[in-house]
Amino acid sequence: FRSGQGKWPTQKRRLGRKRKIEQDRLMVTPPLPFVFEHASNLKADPNQVFAFHLEPKNISLVSPSWIRVLSLESPERVAVGSKIRLRVLSMGIPQSWEVTIQEVESFSGNPGRAHILDVAQKSPFPLWRHRHEFWAAPDGSTGLVDRIEFLPPGGFLGKLALPIIYCFFGILFRARHEATKKVFASRQG
Repeated sequence: FRSGQGKWPTQKRRLGRKRKIEQDRLMVTPPLPFVFEHASNLKADPNQVFAFHLEPKNISLVSPSWIRVLSLESPERVAVGSKIRLRVLSMGIPQSWEVTIQEVESFSGNPGRAHILDVAQKSPFPLWRHRHEFWAAPDGSTGLVDRIEFLPPGGFLGKLALPIIYCFFGILFRARHEATKKVFASRQG
C-alpha cells in the first residue's frame, strides 16, 4: 500500500524524536508488596508487651548485635501520627529510616488483640509497612506477630535478591523476638 491508500494507517518516521505514549491511569496498577511474617509466644503479660513496643527507645534493646542504633529521634511513647527518625548501622552499612505511626489499637479497643502499624517514608525499601500484632493467649502469655509488607530496593534486580531478603528478615526477627523474650524473662526473674 502507498501512503494514504488502503486500510492500514501509515506513520511518517521522525528522526531524532521519540513518540509519546500515554498510559491510561486506570490501566496502571502499583506493584503488589511482598509479605514476611514472624510469630512467637512470650511468657509475659500482653499489656506489658504492648506498652514495651509503644516506646521507641526499646528498639536498641531488641536489635541484634550486628545492627547498631546510631541515633533515634522520637517521642517517648508513640501514638497515631508519631514520627520516628532512626539511623542504624546494619552489617556496617549506614541506613536512615523515617517512619510514621499510622495505627495504634490497644487491648481496650479490641479485647484479645492489639496492634501498631508503622509506615516508612524514608528507608532502603520503596515500600515498607510494618504491623506489630499482639494476641492475649488464654494462659496469660502474648502472641507476637511481625508482619512486613515491602517492595525490595533495586526494582527488578531487587526481586532477584528476594531469597536473601527473606533470609535476612528471618534472622533479624528471630533475633528480635528472642531478645524481647529475654527482656521480659529478666523482669520476671
